[in-house]
Amino acid sequence: MVNQAFVNVGRWSALAFGLVYGYTHNISLNKQAEEQQKLAEYRHKESLIAQAKAAYAKQQLIKADPSPVAMELDFENPDFDFEKYLASVTIDEQ
Repeated sequence: MVNQAFVNVGRWSALAFGLVYGYTHNISLNKQAEEQQKLAEYRHKESLIAQAKAAYAKQQLIKADPSPVAMELDFENPDFDFEKYLASVTIDEQ
């Protein structure tokens, strides 16, 4: 039969090991959660920057051509620019 002292040492050792493992595992889970939160914030900021760039580009396009809606379809006019007309039509559709 096993001595009672060995059984108690085994139990207390298992308890201590479980506490140390739980503590270190909790720390690693907290670090992972913080990293995921930082990554989510970074991606959110990236999406806001992309939206701002798109809005700025659209604004600059409108400033460059102040009257895209007033452009008429006149193929006989020598100053008619078909690319500008298509750009104004695609802006209106969006």
